Amino acid sequence: MISPLRCRAVLFDLDGTLVDSAPDLWRATNHVLTLRGRPELPLNLVRDFVGNGARFLLARGFWGVDAAPPQGDPDFEAAVTLFLDYYRQHITDHSFPYPGVVETLQTLQERGFVLAVVTNKPEYLTHDMLENLNLARFFPVVVGGDTLAERKPHPLPMRHAMQRLSVSPEHTVMIGDSEPDALAAKNAGCSLFLVRHGYNRGQPLEELHPDAILDPFHQLLELLAPIQD
Repeated sequence: MISPLRCRAVLFDLDGTLVDSAPDLWRATNHVLTLRGRPELPLNLVRDFVGNGARFLLARGFWGVDAAPPQGDPDFEAAVTLFLDYYRQHITDHSFPYPGVVETLQTLQERGFVLAVVTNKPEYLTHDMLENLNLARFFPVVVGGDTLAERKPHPLPMRHAMQRLSVSPEHTVMIGDSEPDALAAKNAGCSLFLVRHGYNRGQPLEELHPDAILDPFHQLLELLAPIQD
C-alpha cells in the first residue's frame, strides 16, 4: 500500500474512467457505418477505438485501429457530422458511471478537493453527458477536446484546468484509463493514477508507469490526502 498522495486538485478523464460510454459510442459508430454501406463492428472492438475523440473513433471504425482522420476529406467530415448528431441524441441511453464513481466524487468534494474533467470528447457533448448522469455538480471546470487548440496527450488541457482551479502541477493528480491520459499527466508534471476498468486497447497499465492503479475505483479515497491551508 502506497502512502496517500497529498494534493489539492483531481482531474478526471471521462470515457472509460468515470463513465462506461462505449455502448452508446458503439451504436453511433455502427449507425454511420450502416448508412455508408459498411459492416457493423462488435462492441469489444469499438471499445479499443475510444480515447482520442470522435474523429479518431470514426476513422478507426472505417479503416482499423491504427487509422487517423483524413485531412480535407468532405465525405469523412460529413460522416463525422452524422456520428455527432446521432450520438448527441443517444449519448446516455446505455452509458452509466462505473460502480463507486458517484460516491467517490461526493466524498472527494466533501473533503475539500477541487475537481475537473479533462477529456478528448467535444465540450458540448461532455456537458450533455455530465448533466444527463447528474455528475455536473461535481465539476466546476470542464475541458473538452475542442476547448483549446490542443488535446490530450498535449499538456495544454491539463495546464488550462489547473490554471482555472488555481492549483500547481505538484498538487494535482490525473485519473485516467489510457495512454493519452498518461502522457498528458507526464507532460504537464502531474501525478497519475489509472483505472483498471477503462479502455486501454489491451496495453498493460504498468507499461504507462502510473503512480497507482485503481481497482476498484473507490480505492482513490485511500490514496489521496487533502492539503490543508
